[in-house]
This record gives sequence, C-alpha cells and structure tokens, in this order.
Amino acid sequence: MQRHIIHLLGNPVRVQLLCCLTNGAKNVQDLVHVCGLAQSAVSQHLAKLRKGGVVQAERSGRYIYYRLSDKRFGQLATILKDIDREAN
Repeated sequence: MQRHIIHLLGNPVRVQLLCCLTNGAKNVQDLVHVCGLAQSAVSQHLAKLRKGGVVQAERSGRYIYYRLSDKRFGQLATILKDIDREAN
C-alpha cells in the first residue's frame, strides 16, 4: 500500500489536483477551471487517485464531486508542492 500511495503522489499533476481539493469537494469542471488542466487529464488522474483510495467520489445530480479521503493527503501534497517550488 505505501509504495502505491508514493507512486500516486509522485506525479506533479496529481499533487496539484490534491492541493486543489484541500479546500473541499469539487467536480471535474471545477478542477479544470481552478487547476488549469485539460478535462481529459483531470478525469484520468482522478480515476487513478480514486482507485488508489486517495480521493472519494460522490454523485450529486449530473455531477460527480471528488474529495480527499483523508485530509492528510492534501497536507502532504501542499508540502510536496512547496518543496518542489523552493528547489526550483
């Protein structure tokens, strides 16, 4: 399990998505707008994060909202993003 989580968090796009979810649940369109990524990329990465148990999905009407399964994933993603920014 640990190796799988580390692999999921090793992708900068997924780290960015997790950072975007730290403020609460969002649907794909929200994440496309907030994170500035293509819809297909957001959907593919969310599927991997969901399969890995990092995010959870809940349908509300026409939309599926994604949220962190554990707030520590958002904290970890924020730390990783900060370290990466400082290193560059």
